[in-house]
Amino acid sequence: MNQSLSEAMELFQKIEEKGLACSEITYATIINGLCGAGKTCMALEILEQMYEDGRFKPVPQCYNPIIDRLCKERRIDEALTLFRDMINKGVAPNVINYTSLIYRLCNMGLWTRALALFEIMKNKGIKPNVFTFNSLISAACKSGKWEEAVRLFRNMIDCGAFPNIVTFSSVLDALCKEGKTAEALNLVEEMFRRGVKPNVVTYSSLINSLCHSAQWKEATRLFNRMLDEGIAPNVVTFNTVIHALCKERRAEEALSVLELMSQRGMRLDIFTYNSLIYGMCRANQWAEATRLFDEMVVQGVLPDIITLRILLDALFQGGMPEEAHKVAEAKVKYGMELSKITCSTLIDGYCFLGKMDKAKKVIDLMVIKDRVPDIASCYKALVNGYMQAKRIGEALRLEEEMIEKGVIPDLETLKL
Repeated sequence: MNQSLSEAMELFQKIEEKGLACSEITYATIINGLCGAGKTCMALEILEQMYEDGRFKPVPQCYNPIIDRLCKERRIDEALTLFRDMINKGVAPNVINYTSLIYRLCNMGLWTRALALFEIMKNKGIKPNVFTFNSLISAACKSGKWEEAVRLFRNMIDCGAFPNIVTFSSVLDALCKEGKTAEALNLVEEMFRRGVKPNVVTYSSLINSLCHSAQWKEATRLFNRMLDEGIAPNVVTFNTVIHALCKERRAEEALSVLELMSQRGMRLDIFTYNSLIYGMCRANQWAEATRLFDEMVVQGVLPDIITLRILLDALFQGGMPEEAHKVAEAKVKYGMELSKITCSTLIDGYCFLGKMDKAKKVIDLMVIKDRVPDIASCYKALVNGYMQAKRIGEALRLEEEMIEKGVIPDLETLKL
């Protein structure tokens, strides 16, 4: 028990000993302090003392801290028993009592019991407030009950409880997760009409949903509106918009968003770079794609399999095998392991262009650097390339080389 509470309890006892009258608010304050200190049993004793004394009838404020504390301690049955006891003793629960219990029931995943209590509350003529509705709406959204969330939202407005940013964000998130972008956009407009300003979480959730449903124009329009409203996007928002623009081959706009991101001092992550490299490759801007690759390595963002696959495939398709090889060599240079996918992509690319000697050099590089966890798959890709080029003798010699180096060909390789 902290010093302030100890002093308060001492003063309370002195008042009691002298037979002086304490008010209901004094009792409520002491009970609240005890519950805050985790002294639930003592708080219950004080409550019982009020009934035994008979001078003061407990008020709803005396019950709320104890019920809330019991819920925090996951003693939900005791909390509900106390709540019923409160009613049986003629203490009418107020909106705070109901809301506190509904909030705790929702947090514990007891959605049905929370909703039942909500209906009792309304039947008793107690008007739910924004916090009551937010607890239920948030729980409905988290449980995937988006239709129930929307129903509660409409019920909230009918009850005269004005939705706030928490309410709107919960419902928007639920609609977005269900792919209901049209309904979500309508809800954003309703937010503005009611004077509730969307925040970064609201915008990000909706922009992400629009991008997933291929509504790129609407996503970028909303992003620009976000900037106009003076709301600073976070890295997730930026990444989502950049990815959307790159998918639409709007490379220049994606680079403009990147510039804005840099101006705001935000660090680019692997997702940002992968999206941009993908976008530059789709727009045939090979120089920009390789520049971004070099930049990410310098910035300490290590390329992953996706990065390498995007860039290598694009460079080979663009007829730039030398650039592709430089990318692979750069990966080795910076101490990164060349995966079997990277090696196979390089070999397939050279074979596609008929540059079999270059394809063989990839194998040699891998063996020398000892950087490939599965060299057999790379040999297999090269054997397949020789067979496609009708160079049967070299394919057979390569199989012999595999065995000499202790790499056992699988059945598929031997069948080639």
